[in-house]
Amino acid sequence: MAFFQNGIDVSRYQGNINWGRVAAAGKQFAIIRVGSANSGGLYVDPYFLQNINGAKAAGLRVGAYYYTYARTRAAVANELTTFLNVMDGLQLEYPVFVDVEDSSLTSLGRAALTSLVQYAMDILYQRKWYAGWYSYTNYINSYLNAAALSRYPLWVADYRSALGYNGSYAMWQYTGSGSASGISGACDLDRSYKDFLPEIRAGGYNNYGVSGPSMETVSGKRLVVFNARCEYFHTANFNDVVGYLPLGNYCVVKQSTQKYNGYDWVIFRYQGTEYWTAVIGDRNRVEECNCDCN
Repeated sequence: MAFFQNGIDVSRYQGNINWGRVAAAGKQFAIIRVGSANSGGLYVDPYFLQNINGAKAAGLRVGAYYYTYARTRAAVANELTTFLNVMDGLQLEYPVFVDVEDSSLTSLGRAALTSLVQYAMDILYQRKWYAGWYSYTNYINSYLNAAALSRYPLWVADYRSALGYNGSYAMWQYTGSGSASGISGACDLDRSYKDFLPEIRAGGYNNYGVSGPSMETVSGKRLVVFNARCEYFHTANFNDVVGYLPLGNYCVVKQSTQKYNGYDWVIFRYQGTEYWTAVIGDRNRVEECNCDCN
């Protein structure tokens, strides 16, 4: 299977993370826990938004997961109501995974547990989130009907030197005791074998369906970046940040015909790819030039 990206998954147990160091060490994506439950009931991971924002600012692609204890459809809906509220407006380049691995769920039986996992992912899709499921090899083989879930991407955990799972999968969590620059202590390490973003964009999932400004094609214009805090984006959405642009000049290919979210926007070329940025006077400007960028 063709390899796509290296990544990590994290939760509150990793504490404060230096995401710049994570990215500099070659990690390209992060799957971040939204929440779980304890004796006090459901809770949102206190580091969730901090980790989402930090990973995105460092240029990583981001997904999410939640640890499920749901034994009924009502409990599934309650978990999703709690966790999706905090995800409102976020743009994610990886799926939202239902983490099903708890021993308390095995007494439900294979058919019932499989049905609950599918129900959770169907709700996520209905609410325009690109959904997947996570579990480990022995749990899948013993307690789930993988064939019934085969149309949803699987993120499988298997800590052997070679993945022993025989079914189809999109990601592999290959250790639970790895290390990554920027993180104190152990963390999970992952490999992705799929670029989810084209399907996410095409389906309008994960807030990639948010409409942007009306744009017109332009020529003979360049974006001049003179402030190191100039962010750029995959789309005209401030949650969809790629990182900070290096100081310099960039060819503008499209420009908004009116303000959107209070700003003029441009699409420009950087390292062979087109990105968006807002025109903010203390960070950048658009000016006429004699260059032929198109």
